[in-house]
Amino acid sequence: MVSGCCSERFVPGARSRPLVTFGLVTDLHAADLDPNAGRHYRDSAAKLAACVQELNGRGLDFLIELGDFKDQGKTAEETLRNLQQIEAVFRQFKGPRYHVLGNHDMDRISKAQALAAMTNTGIARERSYYSFDRGGAHVVVLDATFRPDGTPYDAGNFKWTEAFIPPEELDWLARDLGQTRRPTVVFVHQLLDGDGDVYFVRNAAAVRRVLEQSGRVRAVFQGHYHEGRSSRVGSIHYYTLKAMVMGPGVQNGPYAVVGLFADGRLSVTGFNGAASCEGDAAGAGQ
Repeated sequence: MVSGCCSERFVPGARSRPLVTFGLVTDLHAADLDPNAGRHYRDSAAKLAACVQELNGRGLDFLIELGDFKDQGKTAEETLRNLQQIEAVFRQFKGPRYHVLGNHDMDRISKAQALAAMTNTGIARERSYYSFDRGGAHVVVLDATFRPDGTPYDAGNFKWTEAFIPPEELDWLARDLGQTRRPTVVFVHQLLDGDGDVYFVRNAAAVRRVLEQSGRVRAVFQGHYHEGRSSRVGSIHYYTLKAMVMGPGVQNGPYAVVGLFADGRLSVTGFNGAASCEGDAAGAGQ
């Protein structure tokens, strides 16, 4: 069931064509685990398959997942198998595919193992943060799976409440944004639109300064906070997608389709309970 009424924007041949369109999913926590605290781990594969089947008919430029793609098993081998199985479903999307790393992606396996099991189209496997151009837009994927001392998350060596973007990644981000003239969208797992000790990146304010100073960033898309949320900080809209793992059955598998237009408008169409928004409320006007 679609929340909102703007999905016709993304039908091939529609009157108004965006610069870029993409699908968005997050927090599948795919695993062979019994339901717990509203999380239906075993349902995530079917939810993703239904999402991919729908999005394959929409002519999107890419599909991206925003982290916590899988959850942990009893062993590293079982955990890696969880990732491989959900990646096989993700590969059914008939277009470019991308990943953002979340804390659960390194709960029992290393960051190197996680990256080796994922495919980011046209990106070297060892890259955990990266950028690319697609359509008329620039796309940036950030990695906040570092401890505040800069140590990378690796096989459970972290507290999930301590996310951080290290100085070398911030320097890369500033250089990358300085080299593009295209309107830009940014993807990250943990939240950047505030400051706190639980769901937020610890140095979120420093990251926001880099994003604002570039004058290019239209929106940031986030996961991690399972209830979803939306905010505006400065000139940038922050959209947090609801978690796909929450609730039983494919009808409780939220995802979204996003379009960025030449005039700066951003249109988000939510499915299965995901929020929809567009126009100035979605970060246009820069």
